[in-house]
Amino acid sequence: MSVHAPLEAVLGLVTAARARHDGPGPVVLGVDGRSGSGKSDLAGAVTAALRADGTDVALLALEDAYPGWDGLAAGVAAVARGVLAPLSRGEPGTVRTFDWDAARPGPVLRVPAPGRPLPDVVVVEGCGAGSAACAPYLDVLVWLEAPEEVRRRRALERDDHTWTERWAAWAAQEEALLAERDARALADLVVRTA
Repeated sequence: MSVHAPLEAVLGLVTAARARHDGPGPVVLGVDGRSGSGKSDLAGAVTAALRADGTDVALLALEDAYPGWDGLAAGVAAVARGVLAPLSRGEPGTVRTFDWDAARPGPVLRVPAPGRPLPDVVVVEGCGAGSAACAPYLDVLVWLEAPEEVRRRRALERDDHTWTERWAAWAAQEEALLAERDARALADLVVRTA
C-alpha cells in the first residue's frame, strides 16, 4: 500500500484540526477500518511525519486494549472512558492492556507516559476508533477500506494465520460496532487501500 497521497491528506486534516482546536487536551486523530485495511501502516506513517516536524505525538493501538478475541467493544469502551475522556479534559489517561501471548490482562498503559506532558496529537488506531464510544473525543476520523478478500489475506499473513478460525467472529464484532455508528459514512476522509 502506498500511503504518500493519503498521508498528505491526513496531515492536512490534522493541521487544520490543530488550528481550530481550543480544548485543554490534544488533537485526536482516529484511524479506523476493518481488519487488514492498513490502519497500522497509515497511523505509523502519520505519527512519523508529525514527529519529524517536531510535533509531540502519542500513538495508541486499540488492539493493545481489546481484552481478548471477544473483546472488541469492551476494549474500545475502555479506551474511550479511561484515555480519551480524561485527555479531553487535559488530564492523563490510563487503560489496562491485554497480553495476547499469555491470554490475560497486561500492564496499565498511561497516556502520556509518566513524567511527560500531554502530547500535541494522539493517534488512535484500530477497529473501533470511529465507534460511538470514541467519536465524541475525535477531531479527525479517517476510514481505511479494502475488499474483504484483500483484508483477510493481509490480516492472516500479518499474524501468521493464527486467527483463521476467528475471522468470522471478529468480523461480526466489527459489524456490531458499525451498526451502532457508521464510521465510514461519517469519516472526514475515506482511503481505499486496494
